Amino acid sequence: MNLQPWKVASLLFGSGLCALVYQMTWLRQFRLIFGASTLATAAVLAIFMAGLGLGSMILGKRADQAARPLNFYANLEFFIALSAGLSIPLLIVVQKIYIAAGGSVTLGPVAASIVRLLLATLVLGIPTFLMGGTLPAAARAVESDEDPSRRRLALLYGLNTLGAVTGALLATFVLLEQFGNRLTLIVA
Repeated sequence: MNLQPWKVASLLFGSGLCALVYQMTWLRQFRLIFGASTLATAAVLAIFMAGLGLGSMILGKRADQAARPLNFYANLEFFIALSAGLSIPLLIVVQKIYIAAGGSVTLGPVAASIVRLLLATLVLGIPTFLMGGTLPAAARAVESDEDPSRRRLALLYGLNTLGAVTGALLATFVLLEQFGNRLTLIVA
């Protein structure tokens, strides 16, 4: 195996790590805003996963057409970092809106769930959509006719997953405890 797939796979390790640090931090921040109910947590996770899925579907097609898929990947990572950074002030706005609406006590469970989904989409929609395109772009960058068994893709997927697990552990047991929510988002 040549060196290029390992280089790209190491990028995906970092990408997966940061994505899960973002997710754990956003989940924790939304729990402070919406409460720690199952419905509130489900709303945040649903938006996160929907963003990844839509991004993969739509941006994956764009990655297939990109003349330089690794540049496309780099642009995605840049805009993920930018939009994740912008999530910090957006979370403040979301908190003010949700408190002004009265939360689930005033809205009731159905309306509160709808409001949570809309507010979580406001914060998470763009970064998670962009995250969904990173693996397809990286895969396009290393695909080759010389690799019919797709070992290169397996390497990318495996290291991205390992990075995600590392990010979840790092966020949960180190970063959030040491730095709090906002600084952890900035570090990621």
